[in-house]
Amino acid sequence: MRSCTRRNLTIGALAAAALAPSVARAQLPPPVGQIPAPPPASFDYTTVLDEARRVAAGPYQAPSPAALPAEWRDLGYDRYQQIRFRPAASLWSDRKAFFRAQFFAAGFIYSAPISINIVTDGVSNPFVASRDMFDWSDVKLKEPPPEQIPLAGFRLHYPLHGPEPVDEIAAFLGASYFRLLGRNQVYGISARGLAIDTGLQRQEEFPFFRTFWLVTPTPEAREIVIYALLDSPALAGAYMFTLRPGTETRLEVTATLFMRHGVGMLGVAPLTSMFLAGKNSDRRQRGDFRPEVHDSDGLLIETSAGEWIWRPLSNSAELDISSFGDKNPRGFGLIQRDRSLDHYQDLQALYHRRPSLWVETMGEWGEGEIRLIEIPTDSEIHDNIVAFWVGREPVKAGQRIELRYRLHSFADAARFPPGGRAVATRIGLTDIPGSGKPAKTTRRVLVDFAGGELVNLRPEHPVSAQVNVTAGKLVNAELQSIPSTKMWRLVADVEPDGKKPIEMRAYLRLYDEALTETWTYRWRP
Repeated sequence: MRSCTRRNLTIGALAAAALAPSVARAQLPPPVGQIPAPPPASFDYTTVLDEARRVAAGPYQAPSPAALPAEWRDLGYDRYQQIRFRPAASLWSDRKAFFRAQFFAAGFIYSAPISINIVTDGVSNPFVASRDMFDWSDVKLKEPPPEQIPLAGFRLHYPLHGPEPVDEIAAFLGASYFRLLGRNQVYGISARGLAIDTGLQRQEEFPFFRTFWLVTPTPEAREIVIYALLDSPALAGAYMFTLRPGTETRLEVTATLFMRHGVGMLGVAPLTSMFLAGKNSDRRQRGDFRPEVHDSDGLLIETSAGEWIWRPLSNSAELDISSFGDKNPRGFGLIQRDRSLDHYQDLQALYHRRPSLWVETMGEWGEGEIRLIEIPTDSEIHDNIVAFWVGREPVKAGQRIELRYRLHSFADAARFPPGGRAVATRIGLTDIPGSGKPAKTTRRVLVDFAGGELVNLRPEHPVSAQVNVTAGKLVNAELQSIPSTKMWRLVADVEPDGKKPIEMRAYLRLYDEALTETWTYRWRP
């Protein structure tokens, strides 16, 4: 699988570009052939923890970009993609193991190099990349690359679809961004280490992984451990990632943050995705043959009380920020629920195979909110959707923050959620244009529910819909059974009150028991 899609030039890439002039210089490995000083003999998470504490105790040092040739900095997206790591040079290819690691050269917008170390039997040594590890034939550089190649990131391979470890399962590249893949998935949504002041009326701060340590897996290991040092003006952090690939690839994250100073908003377990157009779009892209274009089509939340909330994503003309308050939520994620190729008609982007990413909370997260940011966009190259957790308590200088959660990358999972779910949301006029009837401001909202106990119910069952709106007027709401599809359709007509945004909530019930998740939506007249 390709390590980078056409959307590495998204929020993540732009973040890396923003970092380039201000990211502290990472210490490069010693030149090829130079013997490094003896490292500690018992490297583990405590080692990274101590390093993060030490870094945070001093002032933030803004690094300069790598001393790259001007030609490397000026590489466009396509030419940078032509720098290919040779599979024969993959880390651990000389041993019997399920994992392989390959590396990204610095260049293009990734001009600040990172340090990568390999931990074997508790001993850490810097990884040195030489130019012979890369295939430069399609890049057509005017000057040959240097002997030692500064690195910008890495990717991991594993045998997902066959006996050989050739399937890409993860990539870390750009600021604190990383991506995960399970079986039969292609890259789409991204995760981040942290989000700082995202969506506020101030400059967003982009932390970055300055240093990585890859732990050499044993021959029989089905999971791999990665350590990382996160740095930014506000904080330094120690991270431990435990990655287990499969049909549903899981990544357990343990992190400790040491705050240099307070921040307005600390976003935990941030997810970044793209939504251009879907079934709920009022406008379709002119000249675009594809009915839908998105990496994710909704935000899913499991509250501490066990309620499942579904919020379809939208691409409105205005910035939208939504908050869902809770105490110790069980999880949240950006989900690609629609899995039908026919609904996308894109054989190149393969949106129907983009993964969903679910955050399973671990431990006590306290009171706070899950925040969803939807940014208007007119192009699919932009990641315009962000979701993360924000605690209620302010983050102060000198504070130590412990984080634990588990990421699930999956195509479909019955437990997300286990009951009925909203599978389609459509918005339209109550009168058909051209019918000769007077134009009305009332809008018709159609929500299709499927799954769970709904598949066993007949039209004569007394299934009802509970519908609420926060503004305007709910003119009418009725529920229709569609036996041929085993779905139930809610049809609601809403009359707005001027330009006030309308928050809508609905779920289906039988004998006062909920049958489905709670569908929520914000509509701007």
